[in-house]
Amino acid sequence: MSVRTIGSHRRGFTLVELLVVIAIIGTLVGLLLPAVQSAREAANRSSCGNKLKQLGLAMQNFHDSRKALPAAMDRYPYSGTSFNNTEGAATPAGFSFITHILPYMEETNLYNTLSGATNRFARGSTPFGPSTANNGKHLSQTVLSGLLCPSFGGQGFVQTAAGSNFKSILTGTPPYAQIAITNYKVMSGIGSQSAAGSFTAATTDNGACPLKPAKFANEATDPCPLFGQGFAAFGDGMSKTFMIVESKEAGNSSWIDGMQSHLISNSDDGAVPVNNNGTWVGGVLALNYGPTVTAQGRVCMKLSSRGSLGSSAWGPSSDHSGGLTMHGYADGHGSSISNDIDPAVYHALTTRAGGETASEGN
Repeated sequence: MSVRTIGSHRRGFTLVELLVVIAIIGTLVGLLLPAVQSAREAANRSSCGNKLKQLGLAMQNFHDSRKALPAAMDRYPYSGTSFNNTEGAATPAGFSFITHILPYMEETNLYNTLSGATNRFARGSTPFGPSTANNGKHLSQTVLSGLLCPSFGGQGFVQTAAGSNFKSILTGTPPYAQIAITNYKVMSGIGSQSAAGSFTAATTDNGACPLKPAKFANEATDPCPLFGQGFAAFGDGMSKTFMIVESKEAGNSSWIDGMQSHLISNSDDGAVPVNNNGTWVGGVLALNYGPTVTAQGRVCMKLSSRGSLGSSAWGPSSDHSGGLTMHGYADGHGSSISNDIDPAVYHALTTRAGGETASEGN
């Protein structure tokens, strides 16, 4: 009587069977990958929206304390430059809205260091001046995670290479290595000083946080810092006015400098739009407007007239899928805006007191 070993005749997988299993696994992965990527992007948008909301709350808390929002730049809007570490009376720059809301972003220590180094942001202090250095590291190099979108395809520092990933067209070298950037900027208005020619144009400084401070009078005598508008200035309603908008600009995007942390809703490359019986017509919508493979040189804001180190390549923009860009409103709520929004509606949401009745749902 022979004794058989249990399992001695168990057959293994054939090559064909293994290939079939691998093919099935590959198919399942291919089917699941878009869902995983979609879930990841949804989480990124949620995180991005939360960061915008926190910044909006910080702005409101600042207003509660100062009875005004920060201006996009807290001094000298007529002649402000960017990326200048030898700023003076002829080439001044100003601190950004972010600088002034740092205490409400749980960055009190950074704010106190900046405030102490600049004599409370008094006249003569500048974002890139040597007084804002701390232990050998300039404060403009401090990366703030709350200012970076999770979907942003660039790095957390200024990109200096021309055409770098179609984000930066900076033509010079920043005064310090690795200046930290922000993906969130205040909306200053429909047009810029460069395109409109002056701050008196109807399309400039009509946003939630104008580049020009509300009490700006004379750059030679104004006390600093200067701040922006109060809530009473929002004639269109705070729930219908953009305040903080996402941008994937990676060249002129330092969080400390007011010239680099504001944007507009109309590209300087297009004609300045006009208000025709309550409807904005003309111009080029700046939403996700920037360099492309075939037009790497086009820009949103021509900052070269206020400094020699390049322009802002991108206006309101993002790396979120589906052509969506996150927008925060003056009342604190946020929404994602698609590229296919009616330009007239978008321009209406840009103005704080234009008299339009548009809303994001129009």
